[in-house]
Amino acid sequence: MSQLYASLFYQPDVTAIFSDQALLGYMIQAEVALAKAQAQVNVIPESAATVIERVGQEALMHIDINALAVAAGLAGNIAIPFVKQFTALVKQQDEDAARYVHWGATSQDIIDTATILQCRDALILIEQQLQQTYQVCLKQAQQYRDQVMIGRTWLQQALPITLGHKFARWAAALQRDLERLNRMQQRVLTAQLGGAVGSLASLQDQGSAVVAAYANTLNLTAPTCTWHGERDRMVEIASALALIVGNVGKMAKDWSLLMQTEIAEVFEPTAKGRGGSSTMPHKRNPVAAASILAAANRVPALMASVYQSMVQEHERALGAWHAEWLAIPEIFQLCAGALERTHDVLAHIQVNAVAMQRNLECTQGLVMAEAVMMALAVKIGRLNAHHLVEQACQQAVAEQKHLKTVLAEMDQVNTYFNEQALQALFNPTSYLGNIQAQIDAVLQAAQEDQRS
Repeated sequence: MSQLYASLFYQPDVTAIFSDQALLGYMIQAEVALAKAQAQVNVIPESAATVIERVGQEALMHIDINALAVAAGLAGNIAIPFVKQFTALVKQQDEDAARYVHWGATSQDIIDTATILQCRDALILIEQQLQQTYQVCLKQAQQYRDQVMIGRTWLQQALPITLGHKFARWAAALQRDLERLNRMQQRVLTAQLGGAVGSLASLQDQGSAVVAAYANTLNLTAPTCTWHGERDRMVEIASALALIVGNVGKMAKDWSLLMQTEIAEVFEPTAKGRGGSSTMPHKRNPVAAASILAAANRVPALMASVYQSMVQEHERALGAWHAEWLAIPEIFQLCAGALERTHDVLAHIQVNAVAMQRNLECTQGLVMAEAVMMALAVKIGRLNAHHLVEQACQQAVAEQKHLKTVLAEMDQVNTYFNEQALQALFNPTSYLGNIQAQIDAVLQAAQEDQRS
């Protein structure tokens, strides 16, 4: 992506992990681990592995990235020209050791393993961001648990909720995201080593031993069998990230709608040069939400590519695997960028309690119609109560009166509710259901997670 746009959508630490320089570093790490593993089981001489490891420590400074970029277009992947350059560097130190670089491996082994190493390091940062955002949601759920606001369905005013309940729901979603990341890592952070068709025939009877030593050297899970053509691990990683982006995208959609001029219940934090318009001085735009929603728009398209890449030909595929190289890094970068902006907004969100109260009252009591209906239902039955309150709502709208005023004039209502009882039914805090219990449950789950 252009550097001009990177600050809008990405996060620098995760972006660095998926840079060209970093990718080569991970590929060097994979090649060195391969040599060390093979030396451990006496497939190659220990002396050769020692030289390969020593060269690997400084190889990144000597790799010609521009030459690699040109050669990759001809070779079909980056590993082929990379191995040539790396071998040449080893040969400068020890011609005999150079014979054992990339011994028994295929290009995809090195690229897949390097990608898994990238994913592992990036997931550490993603998990940290996710945890921080989760903790902010928990804090805000507690702080605003009693801040009553209107709940909305189908973009229309519905029933009262609290802002704390909205934060609690967001926190619960992020907690599930954290759970997914934690549970999948043992399964997906797996080394790749299979040779040309996954049989490691070039290593004869030492293939399984080398795979085990290779995975152990890299602190990755050893696969039961090679997975060149089975891409569910990569899809699972990308899917978990896509769910995170979707969850924070939902949050951004909510707060951007709450920032609308006519609603004005919450606002993104202010800063010099943030959220303004090039022509309208009065504007206060939800700029963080725009970036997050752009990510939430982009990631599903990238996921479509990743899912399509699962359908591969035979032992190693043509084109499908290659599509991952474009999609996976961008999904990671968009996820990290979206999380960074979400955390910033939720940590410093500005709440307009006056506007929340105003919006609760703007329908002149109509939002409490269900509360009145349910109270009447106990006396006259639900259908009768629904019909009566519906008529009262229509009359209140037609005559531009408060619903309570219309109901107070109805004999069927007066029979069961005096003025004080009717007034109590129109108190939004009296019709919040089990919201407080839900908030408590989310906070309790977080405490249990900390103890476990």
